[in-house]
Amino acid sequence: MAGLITVGVAKIEVGAIAVDGGMGTTLAPLGYTEEGSAAINMDDPTETEFPVEEIETPLHIQSKAGKTSIAFKVANPDEDTLVSVFGGSKTGTGPTAVYKWPVTPVTIERSIKITPAQGMGINIPRAKITAKFSSEIGRAALLGVEVTGTVMQPTKADEPALSTFRVV
Repeated sequence: MAGLITVGVAKIEVGAIAVDGGMGTTLAPLGYTEEGSAAINMDDPTETEFPVEEIETPLHIQSKAGKTSIAFKVANPDEDTLVSVFGGSKTGTGPTAVYKWPVTPVTIERSIKITPAQGMGINIPRAKITAKFSSEIGRAALLGVEVTGTVMQPTKADEPALSTFRVV
């Protein structure tokens, strides 16, 4: 039996968290995802052992979940993409568009939906977004924006921090 196969990235969408603190419903891609740049990173849990004098093994081990994040590079960012991931503002449209960096740092939290070409997609109702320009500029590289979304607990009661959906 082959089982479920998940392949490719059809789109990565980002948008406002729902008013009730759950998964956002108005999401849109930030641009094309550079090939090979999308990743899910899951840190190992932290374990704290509680030893006692009378026995050799720990009396109790307390576990704390590791951080989960997603990362990807937007290959063709525009001014709207920059506002979405850095904050700041945009004026004008098309060739007259101008992006202005925020005067003070901003915290950006969004919902993220990763849709594969086929297989199992991922919904993240609440993620803290950080971004930076890619370090390479030139004929052999695209100036892009590297985006990281760190999974956070949604503010909606009983909402999981991550859920899946199927794409066939």
